[in-house]
Amino acid sequence: MIVKPYTQTLYMDALISLTKRLKKNHPKYNSLQDELNRNIAGDIGEEAVMNFLKKVHLPYKFFAFHNVSLYGESLFQMDILLISQYYAVILEVKNIKGEIEFKSHPFQLSRTLTTGERNSFDSPEIQLQEYIYQLNRVFKSAGFSIPIYGAVVFPFTTSYIKIPPNETTLLFRNEIRSYLRNIKTENPPLSIEGLNNLKNLILNKITNYKPLPLTRHFAIHPNDIINGVECPACNFVGMKKIPRHWICPRCKSISDNAHTRTIKDYFLVYKDTISNKECRHFLNLNNAHEAYRILNNANLIKTGKYKDAKYTMKFM
Repeated sequence: MIVKPYTQTLYMDALISLTKRLKKNHPKYNSLQDELNRNIAGDIGEEAVMNFLKKVHLPYKFFAFHNVSLYGESLFQMDILLISQYYAVILEVKNIKGEIEFKSHPFQLSRTLTTGERNSFDSPEIQLQEYIYQLNRVFKSAGFSIPIYGAVVFPFTTSYIKIPPNETTLLFRNEIRSYLRNIKTENPPLSIEGLNNLKNLILNKITNYKPLPLTRHFAIHPNDIINGVECPACNFVGMKKIPRHWICPRCKSISDNAHTRTIKDYFLVYKDTISNKECRHFLNLNNAHEAYRILNNANLIKTGKYKDAKYTMKFM
């Protein structure tokens, strides 16, 4: 049963906003575009695995969670977590196409494309070892003791495994079902009630990864961010305010609420508080009353009064 389905992460949402608004000649633009592309590929792979898990039927009850961030010794983030009365399994999903080699001493994952281009990545073997260790601490601190397993999953056959890992379980997506069926299920350490309690513990302890705003996270000066309201029709940043509407100078489309996404972009990318003056600056507004109306109708948290008023956005 899927209890936490696939959803795009807030970090991904923020990366999309940042790459749209960062000036293209910025020295960090290309590396951030690469970071976005890696996250897009990762999300596609995780969504494919979660969709596969919807079709998996086992002779016992199990729960599946996508994108689980918990605090153990520190914050750790698992792509997919499965729990049952008998075990927990962490699936580390790697949507990396090309010829794949797992290396040790030091641990590393290497990829070679058909063009001959070679790339190196952090070892998912070490990631899994760390996640298993941390999850075990979380469970034990709450009074749960069950075996925890882990597997690296390649969701698509565009990955050719030339050298597999020595010890870590490696699966393609269509092997997940048989892998789970082969895990021993004798003398369950949890009752059904205990399993439900563990499910609720995980849901209550999940902490979303929120390195916001991204200008601070990536040490980018806010002046390098492009201001303006984004057109929802053609994505041009720089809509013009007219009475009761926004109009795009490029495609001429009209929107009543295009500023809504731009206010969210501000908090994802620019700063974690906004004033009337900052709102006017970011949305390219000239009217303080218009900025006041927008801010007070944006479901923001307000502190202070009059010119000292500041607004923040709560992200779940």
